[in-house]
Amino acid sequence: MKRISTQQRIRMGRIRRFREAQKARNAPAPQRRRTKTALAVAKPRSLAAPKQIRLLDNECRDDLVGFLRCLRKAATQGGRIQIDFKKTEVVHSCGTLLLVAEIDRMVRSVGAHVISCTYPENENVEKVFQQIGLLRLLGKDHRLEITEADHDVYHWRYASGIDVSPLQADPILKGIKAQIPKSYRRVVVGVEEAMDNSVHHAYIELRGDRLSGKDEEADARRWWLFAEVLDDWLHVNFCDLGIGIPRSLPKSWTEEAGDIVTLALSSAKKDVRMIKRAFEVGRTRTELMHRGKGLKNIAMAAEELGGVLTIHSNAGCIRKDFRPGKLPPRSYTYKRSIMGTVIQWSIPLKK
Repeated sequence: MKRISTQQRIRMGRIRRFREAQKARNAPAPQRRRTKTALAVAKPRSLAAPKQIRLLDNECRDDLVGFLRCLRKAATQGGRIQIDFKKTEVVHSCGTLLLVAEIDRMVRSVGAHVISCTYPENENVEKVFQQIGLLRLLGKDHRLEITEADHDVYHWRYASGIDVSPLQADPILKGIKAQIPKSYRRVVVGVEEAMDNSVHHAYIELRGDRLSGKDEEADARRWWLFAEVLDDWLHVNFCDLGIGIPRSLPKSWTEEAGDIVTLALSSAKKDVRMIKRAFEVGRTRTELMHRGKGLKNIAMAAEELGGVLTIHSNAGCIRKDFRPGKLPPRSYTYKRSIMGTVIQWSIPLKK
């Protein structure tokens, strides 16, 4: 075997070192977990909020649900997020409550340092976000003064919690009771029933989005509430980001609901069918007779008082208007699911 000369040995060593250096240069950089300090320095990813935040309008609803889906995805990918509210011009209570609930859940799960926002250019929108605490939740100071002259902003009250406790809900409920006749206070019982259902009866199952299973806050049985007494009407909006009526009802009522039939329908139509069934039954996970009357009792109170009741759950919606001369109940089906339930009451305080 021919011996390798000294010059050849030196040359082969140079080639080996060159190849190793080239391989090191082409190798991907090691992935390192970002610290809070690194996140603070990095430029946040901007996500534009919808121009109109509402649920009953089909196009606006799709825009809001799509935006929330992108927001949840970005929150789990690392890096900072900045919600751009500059172009938001219209906010309705139903869509705004869903927005607040989703953002509150994300902030509790990934941390307040991850999600921030810009101030809205529309002054009325900024006042609404200030009144309900959304700006404070996203780390923004309050810049505007809100007075009774701000007719459609001043009276809104907001609460959230994980149980039906005086510390969390009673300040709002007591405020409502103080402004409405005693004969109408069954509506407050309906609000308490909705909170009780969200916390104690909610069927135990993960929500199924990108945050589910991440930590306890992502899967906490939390509720969110708006309430207002304005122009002799009581308005209450309640949100539960659980699995929704269409997914929870069959858990305890499969045989009565006729799921074999509903499986032949599109998912959105099935959601509407399940919401309708929820008006008729009262069983819950606890199987206790004194609990879980839910929508049945709420609808009865709204009908007796001549009010309006709207239920948004997953990809379905039912609206019942009990005012004299109004149209019969209407149902709506949508392409996208809100992955939860938003209940709206509007009750006249004078006949």
